[in-house]
Amino acid sequence: MRKAGFIFSILFFLIVLAGPALALPTIVIDPGHGGHDRGGMPGQRIPEKLYTLDIAKRLSAALRKAGYPTLMTRDGDYFVGLDYRCAVANQSRGAIFVSVHLNGAPREGANGIETYYFSKQSAQLAFAIHSQVLGASGTADRRVRRKAYYVLRNTRGVAVLCECGFLTNRSESARLLTPSYRERLARAIAAGVMARYR
Repeated sequence: MRKAGFIFSILFFLIVLAGPALALPTIVIDPGHGGHDRGGMPGQRIPEKLYTLDIAKRLSAALRKAGYPTLMTRDGDYFVGLDYRCAVANQSRGAIFVSVHLNGAPREGANGIETYYFSKQSAQLAFAIHSQVLGASGTADRRVRRKAYYVLRNTRGVAVLCECGFLTNRSESARLLTPSYRERLARAIAAGVMARYR
């Protein structure tokens, strides 16, 4: 009995100590642009800010349903600066930062999915999300790239930026204006997060 009690005590303490380590990380979701910053190319007909927000809200809902705590850098159509976006992530210990954007280009034929990271610790998540979004979108693979975007280099933890298609491409923009397609993209980003952090 004494031996059994000792084993039970050890297991109890292992569970208590492991609890915080097993907790799912907070996902900070950053919808690109907002307010006076429409996003996209100069003169672009479709404002990026509204659709990044919609995808971000859907992403937050998908992750919360799966048990992940989430924070949004904005939850409406208003402007927030880059420093604030980084601060939201940096104030939450161990948070994962996912910035959601939609692309634009002077050439209408430009299309596809790109995913960015800066720190080495962020590379695995970038590849995991990219794979899922690429599969869900069925569009061109513009690859995972390392780039020193402000929000990536000034976020202390894991940080990625997803470009989920081109609003300047006729066929991609038509899909991006469809709620069911934006839901598919959001679920794909969530699947990438869950593949990396489970």
